[in-house]
Amino acid sequence: MEQKDLILETYSKISDLVMEISSLKDLSQIENSINTLVNRILTVNNAYFLKPTEKGFEEVNNKNVPEEIMDLVSWAAKSLKISVFPLEEGGSALIIPFSRSQKLLLIYACETDTEEISNEATVFLNIMSFLTATIIENLELYEEILKTNEIIESNRKFLNQILDSMISGLAVYDNEYKELFRNKNFEKFEQEYGKKLIEFIKEELVKLEIFGEKITKEKEFDEHFLSIDLLRTEEDNYLVIISDITGTKELERLRKLDQMKTEFLSTVSHELRTPLAAIKAYSESIVESLDFMDTETLKDFMETILNEANHLQNLLDEILDFSRLEMKSINIKKEEFSLNELIDEVYSSNKSKAESNDVKLYKVLPKENIIVNLDRTRVKQILSNLIDNAIKYSDKRKDLKFVKITLQDRGDKVWILVEDNGIGIPKEHHEKIFEKFYRVDSSLTYEVSGTGIGLSVVKELVEMQGGKIWLKSVENKGTRFYIEFDKGK
Repeated sequence: MEQKDLILETYSKISDLVMEISSLKDLSQIENSINTLVNRILTVNNAYFLKPTEKGFEEVNNKNVPEEIMDLVSWAAKSLKISVFPLEEGGSALIIPFSRSQKLLLIYACETDTEEISNEATVFLNIMSFLTATIIENLELYEEILKTNEIIESNRKFLNQILDSMISGLAVYDNEYKELFRNKNFEKFEQEYGKKLIEFIKEELVKLEIFGEKITKEKEFDEHFLSIDLLRTEEDNYLVIISDITGTKELERLRKLDQMKTEFLSTVSHELRTPLAAIKAYSESIVESLDFMDTETLKDFMETILNEANHLQNLLDEILDFSRLEMKSINIKKEEFSLNELIDEVYSSNKSKAESNDVKLYKVLPKENIIVNLDRTRVKQILSNLIDNAIKYSDKRKDLKFVKITLQDRGDKVWILVEDNGIGIPKEHHEKIFEKFYRVDSSLTYEVSGTGIGLSVVKELVEMQGGKIWLKSVENKGTRFYIEFDKGK
C-alpha cells in the first residue's frame, strides 16, 4: 500500500473512532464500544472491565478475573501504558489503562490469541484510550453534577416545604424590586389584598433603600391588620415577611375596651354621685333651716339644686342615648327646618352657661335661611354637646376665651363649624377622640367632668344622618369641629 493511501486509511479509522466515541453516554455503551473497536484489530476471547477502588480493583460486570490477569492489571495500573503480555497457558493479555492527568479511571483487559500488535494498532488504541478516558471523566463529572443537583434540589424542596409551612408570607425581591421568590402564604396574602399590598411593599422598599437595613410597618387592609417586615440582605436583595396580626389587634382592642368600660363605669359613678351629693346637701340644708332662711338664700339653694338636677338629667340622657346607639334602637326622624333658627336656639340656651364660665359665645350665620331635611332634635343635641365641650375645655390661663358657631352654605351641602380657643387636643389623640369611652388625660383636663362618650354619640348621630364630622386642633391654641350634611331637599 502506498504511503498516501496508508495515511488516508489511518485518518479514516481515527475519524470513525472519534465519531463513535463522541456519541457515548454511559459506561455500558463505553464497554460495548471498546469491545467493538478492539475486535477490529485482534480477536478477543474474554474481556474484563476493572475500576480502581481503595482495596484494589473491582470488575464492573462482576466477572471472575483470573489471578494472572489481575497481577498484570496491577502492573499496568502503575505504568498507565497499553501493554501486551504472554500468558502461561498460551495466548496473550492486552491491558489498556484509561487515565486522565495521571488519574486511573478504568482498565480494559482481554485474553487474545494475538501475540503482538502493530505500531499502527498501538497508535489507534492510544487514541481510543485518550478519547475514551476523556468521555469517562466527563461522565463522572456529569454524575457528580447530577448528584450535587439532586442534593441541591432535595434541599431546595425541603427548604420550600419549611417556608411554605410558615404562617407568615415570605418573599425575596432583587435590588430592582423584582420578585425572586415567594412562599404559598405570600401568594394567599396577595390574592386576598391584591395590588394595593404589592404597591405598598414596593413603596416601603424604596424607603428601606434610603433609610436603613430594616423597616417594620403595621398596615390595615380591608379591616385586617398586617405586620410587614422589610430587611436588606447581604446580597443586596430584600426580604419581605408578612404576618396577619388581626387577632392580636382585636385582642388588644377588646382588652382596651374592657379597661375603658371599667374606667367609664367608675367615671359615671363619680359623675352621678357629684350632682346627687349636691342635691342632697342643699335639700337637707333647706329642710333643717327653712324656718329662719331668707328668701334670697332659699332661691340660691333652689337654683343650685335645679342646676345639679339638670346636670344629672344631661348625664342620664347621654348614657341613655349611648345605650340606644349600642342597641341600634335610635330612630332618625327627618323634617325640614331652618338651621339658622336652630343655631339661634342653641346659642340662646348656652349663652348663660358660657358667660358663667367667662367664655364669650359667638354665632356667624348667613343672611339667607338654610333649610335642611334632618332630625332637628338630634342636630340640636349634636351642637349642644360640642358647645358644652368647648366651654368645659376653655383655657383658664387665657384672658379672652371664646366659642364660635359658624354656618356655611356650600351648594348641596352645609357646613357647621364649632370653634374655640381652648386647651386644644394633642395631635396623637385626633384619630381616637371619637372612640367610645376615650378621654384625653392631661393636667388641663383632670378637673373637667365627663363620661368620655359624648363625642362618640355625636359622631354616631352625625353619620346616622349621612353626615361627616372631623376636627382640626392645635394644643394650647384651640379646636375646630367641622360637620357636613347634605341639605336633603
